[in-house]
Amino acid sequence: MTGKKTLKNDQTRLKILYDEMLDRMLDTVVKYDDAQIVASTMVALSFRLYKTILSENEFKDMLKTVVKNSKKIEPFMVRRLH
Repeated sequence: MTGKKTLKNDQTRLKILYDEMLDRMLDTVVKYDDAQIVASTMVALSFRLYKTILSENEFKDMLKTVVKNSKKIEPFMVRRLH
């Protein structure tokens, strides 16, 4: 039963973090009035974090996975955020 509790806790933490980051991102888009610079900054910081915590092979595999699954990424309902 511990495994199920851990999975539920991880899912709950992920949902909370996702919502917090989404709110921060939207606030930043409004503040700077430029969704593209916010998106590029977030991607750059995310890649740097991945480079810090993953081996070179893991990082390359992660990038391949992102590209492979890119068609599954859904845009926000509002196409223009700025």
